[in-house]
Amino acid sequence: MTKNFIVSLFFLVSFFPLLSQDTPTETPKRVIAPAPSGKKLPFEISEKKRLKKKDLDKKVEGWFPSGLPFVYFDANNGFGYGGRLLLTNNGSKADPFFEYTPYRHRIFFHYSNTTKNAQWHSIDLDAPYIFDSQFRLRANFVIDNNPNSLYFGIGEKAMRGLSYRDRNDPKGRLITNGRFPKQEEAFEYMRPAQRSETIYVPGNPQLNSLILSNPAVPSGEYATDKKYNRYHYDNPNVNLSLERSFFKGLVRAVFGGRLSRYTINTYDDSIHTVPHPVYGGDIFNASAPVVHGKTKLTEDEEAGEISGYDGGFVNLLRFGLVYDTRDFEPDPSRGVFLEVTHERSEKAVGSDFQYNKTFYSGRFFYSPFPKVFEKLVLAGRLAFSSGKGNIPFYEYRNMWGTEGNISGLGGRTTLRGYMQDRFVGRAMGFGNMEIRWKFWEIPGFAFNLVPFFDFGRVWDEAWKANLKDYKYSFGTGLRIAWNQSTIIYIDVASSRENSGQVYMNFNHIF
Repeated sequence: MTKNFIVSLFFLVSFFPLLSQDTPTETPKRVIAPAPSGKKLPFEISEKKRLKKKDLDKKVEGWFPSGLPFVYFDANNGFGYGGRLLLTNNGSKADPFFEYTPYRHRIFFHYSNTTKNAQWHSIDLDAPYIFDSQFRLRANFVIDNNPNSLYFGIGEKAMRGLSYRDRNDPKGRLITNGRFPKQEEAFEYMRPAQRSETIYVPGNPQLNSLILSNPAVPSGEYATDKKYNRYHYDNPNVNLSLERSFFKGLVRAVFGGRLSRYTINTYDDSIHTVPHPVYGGDIFNASAPVVHGKTKLTEDEEAGEISGYDGGFVNLLRFGLVYDTRDFEPDPSRGVFLEVTHERSEKAVGSDFQYNKTFYSGRFFYSPFPKVFEKLVLAGRLAFSSGKGNIPFYEYRNMWGTEGNISGLGGRTTLRGYMQDRFVGRAMGFGNMEIRWKFWEIPGFAFNLVPFFDFGRVWDEAWKANLKDYKYSFGTGLRIAWNQSTIIYIDVASSRENSGQVYMNFNHIF
């Protein structure tokens, strides 16, 4: 266990007594009432974890299915389709854990694909207090295959604004701090090939005749940068963790691991039919097949700035410590959630890389007017990730939280409004603020309006972290609570580089 992780554990343990006090003075010991059946818990659980009476009255008993088919649009992957089926077991009201757990067992099956062939399929199991013990089991198997993965570089260099030339013409107007859709559009146009690039002689008679008849059109050989910031990865992986509760369920120690293998492919030398910079898209619609130039990923590999270019095995040992006072885990109204996690990639466990990563996260939930609004929650999260060692480029984005993986700065789980993994580095810090207001409720469903604000940035090293030059995004979301424990969300977010990014999935992002 590394020095950073030991310091992190000491930090959290030192503050547990402060965080667990309701007032600065000593309060009388709370008495835990038995379950309606009269049965007592096999071990004590803090009253902080007990559901509010209103939530308890709505909680259904036994097994029930939920989920839905969905269709959505993703600016990166195109139109998506698929579905998720959740099987949830709340147990019975006679179960003494009924008042303290979001559910006793939950299994879900997820399938999704897009028009650009980005696939994500998973089977997931979660069992709190399994076999009426102080242990919790989480496990999942994931197939993650994405030919549209984005790569903008590593560290502080990636914080620079997007730049490109109009229609990808080397003599065209230079745009700096541009928007992502405009950059993508410009990169698609063909440009004169450089001497070191593979070329494909266009066979388009219309384009050839235009070149011959107009000396202003550059003649000769061409290339394109259509997928300059993209690569293709295939990553099947298995994740397993076991948690042990302490101190009336407020503290959990987590141990686990991950087995995974990455296959990486770039778009260098692939052939694409793209428009001509002068006549493409105009009345002539002149397009032709050309060879793709070097991608950003290949450029950084040749410059010696990254590892993992050829993929490989990434097997991880994981350790974590959690302090959790949330009243209802899937949709909390009050409480805090603090965690520190540590991952170790070792060749001794079959990994091709050797490195450490530590993740710190704090979530805070507060209901300012519980008597006026049945549910108006101010929710916030602050997080920081740091890594050392030979980290492959595709692992910078992965931040392991005990309740699920978080991917890069940008995309639906961090800096909404920016493209997925827009900013990654050895050190990453970000935050999210939300106002969750329940404005309508019908039997089985509650609807919440959620305006939000996100911020974050990356650094080359953890010691360089500061409060300057953060990136920001904002938007509004809809949350639909289905039988309390299943949360469906739709977010629309914007940033300096994108507008109207739409995300649809399950569970709050924090």
